[in-house]
Amino acid sequence: AFGLNLDQAQWVITAYMIASAVLIPTVGWLGNWLGNRNLFLLSLLVFISGSALSGLAWSGSSLILFRVLQGIGGGPITPMVMVYLSTVFPERQRGLAMGLYGMASAFGPAVGPVLGGYVTDHLSWRMVFYMNILPGLVCFVLVLLVIPNTREAVRRSLDLPGLLTLVIFLVSLLIALTQGQRQGWDSSYIQRLLLIAGASFAGFVCLELFRKEPLVELRLYSNLAFAGISLAMLITSMTFWGTGFLQTILLQRLLNYTPAQAGYIVMPGALILAMMMLAAGRLADKVDRRLIVWGGLVMFALGSYLFSFLTLQHPMSWMIWMIAWRYAAIPFIFTPMNAASLLLLPPDKVRMGSGLINLLQQGVGGTLGLAFMTTVLQQRTSVHATLLDQHQALSSLRWSDVLSRVQPIITQAGDIGALADVKSWALVYRHLLQQATVAAYQDCFILLTAMAVVVMPLMVFLRKH
Repeated sequence: AFGLNLDQAQWVITAYMIASAVLIPTVGWLGNWLGNRNLFLLSLLVFISGSALSGLAWSGSSLILFRVLQGIGGGPITPMVMVYLSTVFPERQRGLAMGLYGMASAFGPAVGPVLGGYVTDHLSWRMVFYMNILPGLVCFVLVLLVIPNTREAVRRSLDLPGLLTLVIFLVSLLIALTQGQRQGWDSSYIQRLLLIAGASFAGFVCLELFRKEPLVELRLYSNLAFAGISLAMLITSMTFWGTGFLQTILLQRLLNYTPAQAGYIVMPGALILAMMMLAAGRLADKVDRRLIVWGGLVMFALGSYLFSFLTLQHPMSWMIWMIAWRYAAIPFIFTPMNAASLLLLPPDKVRMGSGLINLLQQGVGGTLGLAFMTTVLQQRTSVHATLLDQHQALSSLRWSDVLSRVQPIITQAGDIGALADVKSWALVYRHLLQQATVAAYQDCFILLTAMAVVVMPLMVFLRKH
């Protein structure tokens, strides 16, 4: 609707993620200051307002701005849910609780693409945002009725310098990653952004290590097991969010499916993901969690590797099976890791640990995954286009032979003379770019396979029980 290119379009997702990532570390202070229930209610209200305004957006810039507001509301919600689950359920039932929550949260992505695709095709893309309002208000009422309003007696102070340096680090790093391919990695603009990101990160670490009440309790990472699982979660969330974005662009831009068709292709996999969440949660309470996660990672790596054989000739059924296979693996990775990660911490550090896990999963991991995979896709497309061009230059097949097959198609469409020649060249170039993009997607899925394999050794840090 707004004519955004790939770099700009990803900011519709990335802007939400950055805003929510920045808010996640403040959950501890906000919960202490407002009370857990009041924080939950305020977050819901801001999220609903951001959704309504996103539906009213009049340009790409205004949509991205309202998505930031939506992210500010959405950021604290998941960490607060994790806190409630870890405090209400005993350790022996925590895997089941995480599985139930995962099944409910996976139901949205199962139905959302189909419902969103349908209303985009038949009504308007704005309805995708308006649809959040009624369920949000119902949720608001349920929280009022169900969750008790408790407050902590001891008040904490907000680490404003820590928050400021974290915001500067995340924003500068992500802008550099998303614009590096277009601006040039050796350009002074990108290098300045990376320098600012490095300096602000160093400042953030120094501040958090020496403050009495830090925004992020970095000393939690002195627990080697928690640090190892956190790294695993960062990498796996990068693969998960990067995969989702790649699939969307692949189905709609390269394979030319409508939004509704793309939703139908993803739906079987998303439904399997929702159903498997509960099974993975129950299994995590009974079986060695390391074996469950290793099995999930092997499934995901194998599915990503098979996806690297993608061609434009594969039927829709192949796409459905490939997506379903990889989605089926995800519950066996995230559910046991989420359940086990908070068991590695003392009870008084669970809320901070939950915030850090969600910061890595949905904030840093999600935004880095999107920026990284977009950059790789664009860079590899350029490389393969150059290689195909060189291959054609060295081929025994002359350009006149290639164009002789194309020109009759253009002539039948009613173009003649110089215009037909120009359109013939344009059609050949479009075909070259299409083949280069397919090869770039193949490279991306090989990279996702490698990332899943890298995570496997880190599972030794999980507890057996």
